[in-house]
Amino acid sequence: MSDRDVWVRAGAIFAEHGAGASDYIISQLCDVLGDMEAVQDWRRVANAVDAIEDAVPQ
Repeated sequence: MSDRDVWVRAGAIFAEHGAGASDYIISQLCDVLGDMEAVQDWRRVANAVDAIEDAVPQ
C-alpha cells in the first residue's frame, strides 16, 4: 500500500467512523491476521487515523 493509499483510506475511515475509527481498524486487523503484510498496512492506516484525529484545525 502506498503512502497515499494509507492516507486516503485513513481519511475515509475517519470520515465514516469518527471517534469509533479505532474500533473499526481493530476489527479489520482481526480479519487479516493471517496476512502479515496486510497487518502492517492496517497498522500504518491506524497511525494515520490517529494523526488525523489528533490534528488541530488551522
